[in-house]
Amino acid sequence: GNSTQPRCHSAGAMRWTSGCAFWLFALLPGQAEEAIPDKVGVEVHLTKQERTALKKLECSMCKVIISEMHTEVTRHSMTAKGAGSEEQVWETSNAMCLALLQKYELRLGETPSLEKKAEDDEMALAAAAQAGRQQEFMRAMLVLKMGCQQWLEDYGGDTSGFVYKSVKEGSQSPAGAAQEFCVRSRLCGKAKERKKKQDAKEKERLKKRMKMAEEAEKKEQEKRKEDPMSSLPEDSKFGIQRMLEMARDDPLHYMDEEAQERVHKARGDLRCPVCSKVLEEAFNVLSTRPKSLQSEHDILTVMEKMCTGGPDLSMPSYFGVEPPPLAAEWTDRWRPKLDKKSGRYSLKPFGKGAKGRQKWRKLSEEGKQKPLGMEENEQDMILTMTCKDVLEPERFSESLFQHMASCEVISGCRAASAAANDVCRGAGGEPCGDSKSEL
Repeated sequence: GNSTQPRCHSAGAMRWTSGCAFWLFALLPGQAEEAIPDKVGVEVHLTKQERTALKKLECSMCKVIISEMHTEVTRHSMTAKGAGSEEQVWETSNAMCLALLQKYELRLGETPSLEKKAEDDEMALAAAAQAGRQQEFMRAMLVLKMGCQQWLEDYGGDTSGFVYKSVKEGSQSPAGAAQEFCVRSRLCGKAKERKKKQDAKEKERLKKRMKMAEEAEKKEQEKRKEDPMSSLPEDSKFGIQRMLEMARDDPLHYMDEEAQERVHKARGDLRCPVCSKVLEEAFNVLSTRPKSLQSEHDILTVMEKMCTGGPDLSMPSYFGVEPPPLAAEWTDRWRPKLDKKSGRYSLKPFGKGAKGRQKWRKLSEEGKQKPLGMEENEQDMILTMTCKDVLEPERFSESLFQHMASCEVISGCRAASAAANDVCRGAGGEPCGDSKSEL
């Protein structure tokens, strides 16, 4: 006619042309002068309500897109066109938003829905204009267009291959194919509900972790305020730092000569017993694990930790110097004892103080343990230093792994003892021999 406004095509032809898109664009407030990004419609900023509506309609959107693609691919026999036919199906997925706008209507509100149109666009637009809702009508179409594009960006890479295979096999109707894809993609059905619950739980866990982190940070700040070192002069801080570093790097430095002599002698006497005990304790840890967690690498990760028992949480770090770690857990069961007759040290079970030691270890998990007595602390130092003297993690792990494999087919075989006979050496480099006799 003589109207200067562009007119959309009738229901018998394509309903969405670039002219119609321009008319839709012009109806939006303040947008008439801007360029149209593509020939399907324009980009708009979605409100929170619109984003929520599209999220709720993921299942409906999925079923509509898959069923429409399935119908179009079947109608045009795309799977029977030989080479390049799957690419044609992929190109079809890009045109699905146009089909969606032609055939479906997005209804926003408290319960959003995606409904098949009962009338063509011109009649619907005229009815909306009479009711003063033309901008609302056009807005809903733009939101639907953008929701469709976002859905294809998220899931479109999987749709073309699925639809091609489904049509090629001819085993499913459009509705059946849509149901399978959308449930399998967790966009519909119980899987989607489970995912929602999992996401909600994860969100709640994240909030709790953040709250715990904030509380931990507050406690840390309070500790820093209570730090007696914070008010010291800088030269005093430097002197204390050097002392702490010396104590960490050379534990014997601040001990008297008699104590140093005891530690040196015990380290020589206990090389073989400690070596054997380390292998035995590592084997005991590994034997409780399933076979799949007994590889040589798994043994190495255990072996590397055999000389320490984790950080000492009861003491803060001063000036960047961490306190010495706790003694290894196996030291809760074994103690160095001096035989007055032979004048040599040997390993003996902990004895009557074992229960108190176990309680001390349990409290150390939260840093609530009290400092050990001088004698017990010296014994821990002897065992820790001797362990570090003898331990070669890679060589020990390789030997223990080999003997664990061999002992599976040999009756009465003891893998830890056999490995000790291979790798353990005395202070002079001589083999320890039968490790059992050293205990």
